[in-house]
Amino acid sequence: MPNNSRELLGSAAHDQRYVERDGVGIICSERFLREPGLTHGFTTRRGGVSAPPFDTLNLGTTRSEPYSNIMRNYRKLCSAYGLEFNELSLVRHEHGVNILRLEGPDAGHGISREPFDFCDGLVTNDPSVTLVTCHADCSAFFVYDRVTRSIGLAHAGWKGMFGRIGQKLVRRLETEYGAEAKDMIAAIGPCICEKCFEVETELAESFAAEFDCPDIYSVSEQKPGKAYVSLRTAAVIQLMDAGVPISGISIMEHCTFEEKELFYSYRRDGKGTGSMAAFLRLDK
Repeated sequence: MPNNSRELLGSAAHDQRYVERDGVGIICSERFLREPGLTHGFTTRRGGVSAPPFDTLNLGTTRSEPYSNIMRNYRKLCSAYGLEFNELSLVRHEHGVNILRLEGPDAGHGISREPFDFCDGLVTNDPSVTLVTCHADCSAFFVYDRVTRSIGLAHAGWKGMFGRIGQKLVRRLETEYGAEAKDMIAAIGPCICEKCFEVETELAESFAAEFDCPDIYSVSEQKPGKAYVSLRTAAVIQLMDAGVPISGISIMEHCTFEEKELFYSYRRDGKGTGSMAAFLRLDK
């Protein structure tokens, strides 16, 4: 496997598509759209009822705006994309690597029912559960195994990415459903890009060592002790390390920090910002 960031990112497909229904805008993977029996997407900030600074499709349940507005936004998303509100199952993320297996009785936790225990990833083979994660610069892993018809979705900030939650998601599908990585396809959701994700140089060096990729980061010329890390490169490497073929990996190539009209960004706007949501479901 190459350990050059540019070569790795160039080898993965860049196949995102913007879709809008009833004013609700989402980003999709072209590869996932071609798969029969799947519904998926990564929301933008377009199409909801939230007032500034959460305008308009805030789906973050921990944000300081009326909870009723957030639930109205979820209902608008469901109406636009054929989802069942009471089947939405939302992670309770803590920037970790805990992954839960869900079945029909688990549907609704985090949205219409009480939250799960802390978790950043979900897997299922049950069409009556829709997996949901929230994001405001952090990436998402979408994984689908064609043979066993099982799916996984994970929230991945830098801690989860460094902890290889994408790789663990693949392993969990193998363990729970007998899936094989060679049969899987995976998509990496929009996130803060390698030009904008500023960290301490020490952390950047740790990423380079963990993923055996020296150019996974670049040193800041203006800010001594600072560097910029490519979360996308870390995502591609861990999926390949898990056995997912590069031909099955795609990237939704948007930067949440740069594209203010489309995305919320915690790094850009601080606590006064909303959250996007990723969703993945097996069609009934």
